[in-house]
Amino acid sequence: MSLSAKRARRDNAGSKMHRMIEEERGKIERGEVAASDDDGDVDFANKADMEDIVDSDFAETDSEAEQAADEASKEIEAMVERVERRRQRKAAKKHIVPRFAGSKQRATAKSTGEKGEVRRRVRQPDHAVRVSSRKLAVRKALESEALEVERNFMAEAKRGRRKRGHGEAAELTQEQLLEEAKLTEIGNVEKLRDFQEQEAEEKRLQRALGARKAPLLVRPVVHWKSTLREGDRVPRTVFALDSLDEDRYPLDPWSRRVALVPPGMCPVTGLPGKYFHPRARVPYANARAYRVLEELVRGEHAYFCDIDAWSSTAITE
Repeated sequence: MSLSAKRARRDNAGSKMHRMIEEERGKIERGEVAASDDDGDVDFANKADMEDIVDSDFAETDSEAEQAADEASKEIEAMVERVERRRQRKAAKKHIVPRFAGSKQRATAKSTGEKGEVRRRVRQPDHAVRVSSRKLAVRKALESEALEVERNFMAEAKRGRRKRGHGEAAELTQEQLLEEAKLTEIGNVEKLRDFQEQEAEEKRLQRALGARKAPLLVRPVVHWKSTLREGDRVPRTVFALDSLDEDRYPLDPWSRRVALVPPGMCPVTGLPGKYFHPRARVPYANARAYRVLEELVRGEHAYFCDIDAWSSTAITE
């Protein structure tokens, strides 16, 4: 194990600061208030008013005694002032209330010491500024308030217009009301006439669409009818041609002809193909073409770019 692990931890700035914070926190919990920056202040004394300091070799014994007595009395007075100042600060800072810029400052407690009020240096900002980063929220609140005021104003104006409108309608004379009723009646009659015409047009279209149309098939139609005659054990199904007229509907000779498929050309010989290769799926004319197609399917032919043609890869002597 190294020596650095055995030795005690050294105090650094962080540990010292932590210890000081813990001490201050303990004082606050016990009700004690830590001394502020003003506790260490030394009262200003004008050196010109003080007595001249004389070398001890030239000083007299009586003056030394008087000087020692004066210094002792001054120290006692300074100590009493410090104690009184500390007691007053405790009373003032017993309940710490946060103060914000722009807010009213609370009156400090009055001192009752024999030396009179102790003047404290209060650090006031040059100008009161709102110490807050929520400027956007404040602006939004102001805008909402302005919008609410505008809405109320518009609602009041709208209610006023409604009241004025009702008053004007009530002031119409009997002749004006009759004229207005006549105009309304004329408009209603025109709307009724248009509606009746529209209904009649829709009914006419429905009748036209619902009428029976002529059959689309012009040629005779074949019917299969099941019949049962006397003496038959099972019914028969026979077909009949309705309205068959040979003169009007002659049978076309090509209707019963078998469709002829033109023969394909053999890609090897260039002759009409008589047979069909199942794997290459092309027609061929003779046995030589069949062998070539078989070699091509097996991959024994290659395409030569120099001669622009397919040829066998096997070397024959």
